[in-house]
Amino acid sequence: MGFINVAERTINAKLVYYGVGVGGKTTSLQQVHGILCPRNEVQLVSINTEEDSTLLFDFLPINLGHVGGFKIRIQGFTVPGQPKYRQMRKYVLQGADAVVFVVDSQRSRLQENVESLQSMRDNLRSSPGTSEDVPIVVQYNKRDLGDILTEEELDREFRFRSDIPSFPSVATEGHGVFEAFVEAVSMLVERKVALYGLGRDRASPSYVANGVRQKLWSICDEVRRSRTVVGIADLPQQRLAVPDAPEVPTATSSEEPPAPASASPAESATAGDASGSQGASSGEEDFDLTYELRETSGAQPSQPSQVITDAELDLALGEGLEPAAAPRVEEADPLLFDKTVQSNLELARRFGELDEKRLLLERKVQELVDVAQQTVHDLNRPLSAMRLMLATIDKGYLGEVAAPVKQAVQNGLLACSQMERLVRDLLDSSRLDHDGVHLQFAECDLTLLLADVLRTLRYEIEERDVRIRIEPMPVVRADAWALTKVFMNLLGNAINYSASERPASIRVFAEDRGDEWLVGVRDNGIGIPEADRGRLFRRFERGSNTGGISGTGLGLHIVKEIVQGHGGMVSFDSAVGDGTTFWLHLPKVPVQAPHSSVSATAELCDL
Repeated sequence: MGFINVAERTINAKLVYYGVGVGGKTTSLQQVHGILCPRNEVQLVSINTEEDSTLLFDFLPINLGHVGGFKIRIQGFTVPGQPKYRQMRKYVLQGADAVVFVVDSQRSRLQENVESLQSMRDNLRSSPGTSEDVPIVVQYNKRDLGDILTEEELDREFRFRSDIPSFPSVATEGHGVFEAFVEAVSMLVERKVALYGLGRDRASPSYVANGVRQKLWSICDEVRRSRTVVGIADLPQQRLAVPDAPEVPTATSSEEPPAPASASPAESATAGDASGSQGASSGEEDFDLTYELRETSGAQPSQPSQVITDAELDLALGEGLEPAAAPRVEEADPLLFDKTVQSNLELARRFGELDEKRLLLERKVQELVDVAQQTVHDLNRPLSAMRLMLATIDKGYLGEVAAPVKQAVQNGLLACSQMERLVRDLLDSSRLDHDGVHLQFAECDLTLLLADVLRTLRYEIEERDVRIRIEPMPVVRADAWALTKVFMNLLGNAINYSASERPASIRVFAEDRGDEWLVGVRDNGIGIPEADRGRLFRRFERGSNTGGISGTGLGLHIVKEIVQGHGGMVSFDSAVGDGTTFWLHLPKVPVQAPHSSVSATAELCDL
């Protein structure tokens, strides 16, 4: 049973899709996932066989946010429908707060559906933390097929209580699926609020339930406005590698006739089923969660790393054994399968908790990026005004000034230029790390580009009396704006980190390496200590011999991100006291490299 935190007014509940094999349970949960997580912010976890039938369970954490003063989270599960997985169905159903019973409407499968309903009722009565009077919604699926039972015929078989609503559906098309889900969740929430007296003095159970309905349908309407058709091909999911299943004895029990719905509701919630699951149902941005199993971000799911045949599954679950093998199976540890299933369910719960914390960190990161970018923009205004004022004085527009004053003004202009560079680096770094590099490739003459860079750096060049030699440069296919940033940082670093005991000298040259251009920027500066070279391209990292020299430690990080964005790479050779040569490997046919926040995180963590 889901966890209820009365003090924090939090409802964590479990919704289970139950029914026959290949009846549409997983497809229904996929459709719900496609609406609540249209950009795959939170992935649907599935453990399937090679026939795409659920083996253990499907899992989807859903966060509805605050509704009627309550913070509501739902764990969505499906159970394996094949009869041989009856023990697994019992485990997954344990603690369910509501059930969507998915019926295959085909006339030929009536008996299978009836047997599945009976097993569900038996499991609800016998499993700890559940009872047969939980909210149940019946979903009559596959209504688009030919030989199907009428809704009246189905109602007589499956609506065994007067409070059970039914919905016709075609799960593959998304028809009727979300309606059944909304009804199940609202009934679940209303029962929770009423059962624990959570609505007193604030909101009635029906008021909270109606709020849930309205919120879910507003989310659905928003998604449908942006996407006219919700199809299974558009709903990526996460596939997990199937572990080796242990051998367990078959669970045999005689079928009992249906009992009247007289079980009393549970009196208390168990904290052990607490869910920290987090979805994107409120339309908020989420980042790709990390899970120690396979994941995909596209429409085509990846294949499990291990494929298990039906024969192997039958053997692992105790089915299809020869009589002679029975003693060996009976000697197997009966707790092994129980522990395996419980650990998988616990992984699913931890999966949701981790995703909630990840979402919180993602929002905080976005807030920090927004603040940093706004601050940088605000710093640019007074800097531009100061530079304009000093330039006006330096050019004599306000009258003649004495030589010492003119020198001071020029020093101020130099300081403004350095400060503007620091501000640009901060802005570029925050954009690159959060949004990635967005490049537009075109023919780019590096000779003209470098001329523009040198004009921008003219104050620093004149101040340090730097000698710069630009050898014949090629025309490359690249993003001119991005390469301007690259050379601004490399040449600026070569100027700033020049050696004081000798005149600064910089050489820029290029070599044709067949399928790439190798561009070198060589200086005779202070060099890079051996111990610092492994971390030099990280943000805010500088050489240990740069004390007293201004800089942010962002320039080389920006260079690396931009060159890698072209599909190239950056390397360098250096000797302390003799200088450094940076090598840019630029492909002649550049390919936009995808941005990955995971790789950025790994870099920050020194992985």
